Amino acid sequence: MDKGTFLWFTGVPASGKSTIGRGVEKALKERGIRIENLDADEIRANLSPDLGFTAKDRDLNTKRLAFMGKILTRNGVCAIVAAVSPLREHRDRARKLVDSFLEVHVKATLDTCKQRDPKGLYKRAERGEIADIAGWHMPYEAPEKPEVDLDTDTEDVDTCVNKVLLTMETLGYIPKADGTAKAYSDEDQKKVEERLRGLGYIE
Repeated sequence: MDKGTFLWFTGVPASGKSTIGRGVEKALKERGIRIENLDADEIRANLSPDLGFTAKDRDLNTKRLAFMGKILTRNGVCAIVAAVSPLREHRDRARKLVDSFLEVHVKATLDTCKQRDPKGLYKRAERGEIADIAGWHMPYEAPEKPEVDLDTDTEDVDTCVNKVLLTMETLGYIPKADGTAKAYSDEDQKKVEERLRGLGYIE
């Protein structure tokens, strides 16, 4: 593989981005594909400790994540970013940097996200400590034409991971899986192909 794929997982907090991203990372490693998961929280803590959560800082953080993804993919490494990235223009900027880009929209209802709340953000917001959660206090601009659309209210992690992998295969970003361990059905394949055809990604 000459160039890697840049997978950008976007969605409101607690929608399931990081969990699915880790699942995709594990599956790609098992196939022998080089992959780096650019955890947005770790990158922020280690490379951007100076940044807060203002509009300007969010812009700069997504710009740095996009640049790191560009460096990795041009050297044949797949890169995963799981970040809220609420503004469409920031994700579009990342898309323009690489040839093989996969935008994955991870959806869940506000009630579901509040129930999950792995970082305690929603509880803090309910106590009045913060008021900057995208999709609740602040706008979240959903992707208009994501390559992959996931609904974690109705789809489990394995289903979501398989949809991402199947989309990558269909677009030719990774080799098809060994048929002796087929992970998805012919119906799944048809649905993914129909979606990508409808979006104009394949003929």
